[in-house]
Amino acid sequence: MPTFSGKYQHSHADGSPSVAGACIISFDEETLTLTPTAGAPLAFDLGDIDVFTPNEYELTLSLYSGNKLTLNQFGKTFQNLCHDLLEAYRKRLVQCLLLEDLEEITRFDAFARLDSPRGSFSSPAELRLYKSNLAVLPTQATGVQWRLADIDSINFDEAGYAVTLQNSEERLTLTKLAKRTEEFRERLREATAQIAEKGAQTLHQMFPFLTPDQFQQVAQLMKEGRAVPLARLMAIHPKTEQALVTNIVHARMRPYFDALLTHVPAGTMYTGFKLIGKEAEEGEEAETPQAADDAANTEQSAAGEPSAQAAPGEPRVDGEEEKEPILHWFFFPLASKQNPSQPGDLVAWEATSKGGRATYFFRIQSPSGGTARASLDAAIRELNRALVLLNFRREPIYLPDDSLTLQPRYRRYAIACRKIPELRRLRASVLGRAIHTSLAAWQKQVDGFLAR
Repeated sequence: MPTFSGKYQHSHADGSPSVAGACIISFDEETLTLTPTAGAPLAFDLGDIDVFTPNEYELTLSLYSGNKLTLNQFGKTFQNLCHDLLEAYRKRLVQCLLLEDLEEITRFDAFARLDSPRGSFSSPAELRLYKSNLAVLPTQATGVQWRLADIDSINFDEAGYAVTLQNSEERLTLTKLAKRTEEFRERLREATAQIAEKGAQTLHQMFPFLTPDQFQQVAQLMKEGRAVPLARLMAIHPKTEQALVTNIVHARMRPYFDALLTHVPAGTMYTGFKLIGKEAEEGEEAETPQAADDAANTEQSAAGEPSAQAAPGEPRVDGEEEKEPILHWFFFPLASKQNPSQPGDLVAWEATSKGGRATYFFRIQSPSGGTARASLDAAIRELNRALVLLNFRREPIYLPDDSLTLQPRYRRYAIACRKIPELRRLRASVLGRAIHTSLAAWQKQVDGFLAR
């Protein structure tokens, strides 16, 4: 663990007097520790840094709490301190953005400007290009990620030597890539093209009967990682629903799929797919029958709900290793109790690939009035975006707040909740999950959710 000697000033967000003096700074991959020559030491997670601002012989760390830590008078070691701490901070930030399991292609230094309703910034940044995502790690703002499949356009301004990425709501402008500008454009185009190519191959396997014109309509609608209304696919070709059930609902998951389908008003189901490989399972607790019981008991203590017990010795279901690199899923808007022909405010999410996942239940704003379909579309879009940004990790969704707050191994999930607004909203809407230990045990859990 490197150590550096210098001076510090700790400014408090509550307006109390700042503390300053000589200190020793040390840090590892997760934690920074400041030990003053007089007074109490200070330690915090590197993910708690929101803004990393290096100046000439001075470094300011702005923490999520509003406190600021200014470091100076470190002499010849200052540049090493800035460099090494920035590297450790970025590595931790990637973990807290839940990107560490993705396959990285390359990195670039640039100046990034983000225009977004979720928050804008202009800052020097490191770009990390993954096979499926682009991470933007600025020094003067909180890091963000873009899914490559969500990029609608990539444009190059020769006059300003700027690369601009656009999606439906945001614009990201990248400059100061210097001699690597063309390399970045080429690498980004290659990665997005590979996503599109694999997505097209997946769609062809799902819908081999489509004409070229119909296929292009479906490909435009059903992009990788994007849930779409099944009714819109049916409007392109009436056999799409039958093909989905035949081609993407694994035999082991079919009883659960059929059971959920009985609660869904006609024409309201959604479906999607994502190329995930094995990385979505790494770092997660396997959902064995015993682990399922433990998780259910945890949820029971947090929500006061009964849990279903699995018979000992049953084969592993949710934690079983999946060889296929594609996850298929459905959103089931469940029927309203008042009007069974219309969806209510309860949505079930079910993965239908071989390994499956637990069935997750979310509470959304109840669709009503003449804009019922638009309201439902918006709610499903938000749920889907959050799940995809999580790369379908389960623990950040179902673990109770106390687990994220108190257990060090889940600390990155607690930080992710601060840095990823979609995750906060997802956790606020989740009611719980039904584990696939057995159909009877699963059905008992589902009945509990339906009765709420």
